[in-house]
Amino acid sequence: MIKNIIFDLSEVIISGYHGAEEIIEHQYAISEEEFKKQKFLKYEYFLDLMRGKLSEEEYLEELLQGTNWNISIEQLKTAIRQNLNQPVPGTMEIVKQLKAKGSYQLILLSDHTKEWVEYIEENNKDLKIFDKKIFSYDIGAVKSDKQTFKIVLEQTGIVADETLFIDDYEKNVKNAEAVRIHGIVFENAEQLRKTLSSEYNLL
Repeated sequence: MIKNIIFDLSEVIISGYHGAEEIIEHQYAISEEEFKKQKFLKYEYFLDLMRGKLSEEEYLEELLQGTNWNISIEQLKTAIRQNLNQPVPGTMEIVKQLKAKGSYQLILLSDHTKEWVEYIEENNKDLKIFDKKIFSYDIGAVKSDKQTFKIVLEQTGIVADETLFIDDYEKNVKNAEAVRIHGIVFENAEQLRKTLSSEYNLL
């Protein structure tokens, strides 16, 4: 029986860093392709940001190294925040339905940096619906790290086979399943609703 449901945040409930390149291209004439390439080159620094080893400022300084972009760190921060917090259609309605049933502990598990979470929580009161929130910068690990879900189980005291994890990255779901947590790879709210109903009888 499922007693705990863990939701990813970015691209499942609301938008995250992914997609900010569209805003940056529009406002600063830095092509999406060029921005994505630079993000890829600096990916290890991004992971350090998510693990709480770098501040947002330090990461963005590193991101700009080697470019000739006409954009400041403050402008980058603003553009990123413009993309944060856009709702993924339909998912929060599902979360609210699950909450209303009163049968499940709802947990948020997200790879994020402290500065972005502070902005998101200030501008999204719906996130108070979650009973617990676990962020990568607090535990020093991201969901693609094999130890992360062991840390989550230890910190929450929940039982793996009583827990369902929902994330848009298959690798993250497989890491959860490796410690016997059930998993759903998120595609959209309609697909999630059908899976929760037909496979788990939760809605």
